[in-house]
Formats: sequence, C-alpha cells, structure tokens
Amino acid sequence: MSTFSLPERGELFQLLLFVSLLLFALWRVERDQRFMWFEEEGVVDLKLLGVPVETDRGLSFRAEVLGGDIADLYGRKVFVSIYGLKDLPVETFSLYAKVRAKGDKVFLSGSYQDIEDIRPREQSIRYIYLKRAQEKTKDPQVKALLLTYLFGEARESLPQDMQYYFLKTGLVHLLVISGFHVGMVFLLLRYALPYPYGLLLGILGVSLYVLFLVPKEAPVLRAWLMILLWVFVRLSEGRPNALGILLLSGSLLLLIEPEFSQSFSFWLSFFATLYIILGLRLVPKDGSAFYRYGVLPHLVSFFAFMGVSPLLLSFTHTSAGSVVFSPLVGYLFLPFTAYGLLELFTFFSLPVPPLELMGKAVIQVVELLSVFDLRVGFDLSVRGSFAISTLGAFLLYLLSLVSTSSKHKAPSP
Repeated sequence: MSTFSLPERGELFQLLLFVSLLLFALWRVERDQRFMWFEEEGVVDLKLLGVPVETDRGLSFRAEVLGGDIADLYGRKVFVSIYGLKDLPVETFSLYAKVRAKGDKVFLSGSYQDIEDIRPREQSIRYIYLKRAQEKTKDPQVKALLLTYLFGEARESLPQDMQYYFLKTGLVHLLVISGFHVGMVFLLLRYALPYPYGLLLGILGVSLYVLFLVPKEAPVLRAWLMILLWVFVRLSEGRPNALGILLLSGSLLLLIEPEFSQSFSFWLSFFATLYIILGLRLVPKDGSAFYRYGVLPHLVSFFAFMGVSPLLLSFTHTSAGSVVFSPLVGYLFLPFTAYGLLELFTFFSLPVPPLELMGKAVIQVVELLSVFDLRVGFDLSVRGSFAISTLGAFLLYLLSLVSTSSKHKAPSP
C-alpha cells in the first residue's frame, strides 16, 4: 500500500516497473510485426467496430479480424474501405479483400460485390443503446455529438463543419473518450451519495460504462484503472499517490496490450495526465472559489497542453486554444453529461429536448470560439517529440521535489 501513498515512496519502483514493461512490450510488438510486411489478397472474416463513415467512394470503418485466409491477421484491428457500399446493417461478415500491412497498420479494401457470408448483427448492450439514442435524438448535430462524446463513436461521424470547429479551437480532445469523460462520470456518481457509498456507486457506474458502452481504447482503460486504484487506496485509509497510480496503470496496460506501446492515443493520454499530476504539485490546491473554479482549471489545461503538444506536432498541429477554451466548454459539457447519464440510466426515456438544448449550446459556443485561430504547427520528428515530452516531465518532477522539500522544511530559529 505504501507504493501508492504519499509522499514519494514507491515512485521510483513504479517508474522502473513501467520502463521495464515498456521495453518488454516494444520487444513483443517488434517480434510480432517482423513478418507483417506484405501485400496480398484473401478472404477475411471481420467484426465491425463502431459506426461506418460514409465517403464519396463508399464506407470506411475499423474492424477486428476474426479469421480467414491470412492467419497473421487474426485478432488484429484493421482499417477497412469498401467501395460502392452505402450501408452496412450487419456486424460480422466476410470480405474478399486486398490486404496491405506495414508495421502496426493494416489496411483492407474491397468492393461491395466482394462481401460474403453476412451474419446478423449481435445485439450487444452498446449496439442497443446506440440504436436507442439515434432513434430518440432528432437534431442531427446533437445526435452526432451525443454518439461521439458519450459513446465514443469515430470523430469522422461528425459533420465536417463541427469537426473543423473542434479542431481549430483545440477542443477535439473533448470528443475522444478519455480520462475527461471517465472522470466526469465517476465524479457525478461519487457525489450522488455520502462517503463511502458514493465511491462505490462511482466505481460501479464507471465500470459498467467502460466495459459495456464505449470502445475499450487505451485512454479509457488507463483512466478506469487509475480510478479503481485511487478508490482502493482511499477505502484502505491511504492517501493516493497519483503518480504511482498512473505508472502502475500504464504498466498493466502495456503488459496486457503490448500494442499500446506504439499507440499515439496511449501516449497522448499518458503524457497529458503525467504533466497534470506533476504540474499540480507546483501550485496551491486550495484557495478562493475563483481560484479553484476559475484559475486552477486553466492551469490543468496548460499542463496537459504542454504534455501533449510535442507529440501532436510530430504529425499535426496543436492549438493554444485548448488552454483557454477547455475549462469553459468543459463546464458546458457538465450538465450535458449529467443529463446524458440520466438518459443512460433510464434507457433514454426522459424528455430529449433538454439534452438537445444543452448540446446545441455546446456546439454554438465552440463555433463562436472557432473565430480565434491559436493553432501552432511546425515539423517535429517522433523521436524528438518523445524526447521533449520526457525531458519536460523529468524537469517538472525535479521542480516538484524541490517544491515539496521547501514546503516541509522546518523554519529556521
């Protein structure tokens, strides 16, 4: 228990464990991908993941390979494009596809005429909720926002103008199911009941949400594991060490899913959380209401921005708007999330107009904020971006040690 409690006991051990499992995961992925450089054709059994996105040439979507002629693909997540197809009302099917694999990316393409062995869509809990939400929500913009924000559907399912607004303002991270969503669900349930029952309700609710309603992506699983460990320490009368909990949750994910070691979503989520944890050690946690609800959220956004910006610059741009706008839009998302949770609990039996009204308010505010262009972009290599983020985290940690030492230093006589 001491490895997860304050002060810094156990942090070095957790760091060594994380680095060891990271190296092991990279070795495993390299070994598995050594033979994943090929181009061929064959029948591939697929299971649809998420909602297909319509393009001018057909449908594109992510899928899991269940079987087929190419054994090296079994169990892998792939990107599929089917030309000439307008609808895909099934979850599992076979496709005679052209397969192109390079490293950890696998691309399949085929025609609608190449679809074989269509099987009925499984009535999973997630699918039933998705269908219900689509039926009840009439406004197309709010429907797209609801499916993306609450259920983790692909961002490409949003209208092009909405994608542009969120990208330009640096708020696209609010649409990706991550620690922000999982933490908000937990906090809303935690304060619904007194201690310790609120913690137990929060754990139960967030576990059901993660396991049954949203895609099990790296940021979601990382946030869920951190909340589980945090509650475990609290119920054991400990003082949770957020850094140790982050490192352990990352270690467990790398052990279970080595592919996360090469996942940008994993590292973006990890560095954002790492910088927030280390940055908050440098600033006061208590103060006036204006500081707690006005200044502190912007500091959190600033630290997250510093953590992810180098990684983002290695393949796209970053926007300082996330620092300024995230707290504001985050507060707007709070009632939208709360009402959305009530809809989940009641299987979308509540009146929909309040949800649509709150969703419209979020969209209109983001559209208004998109007038400001705070985007930054320049070339940065992947290795350079990881080096900068890692060095920055190390410096923040040293500063946090100095800050902690000065706070606990006894006053001179």
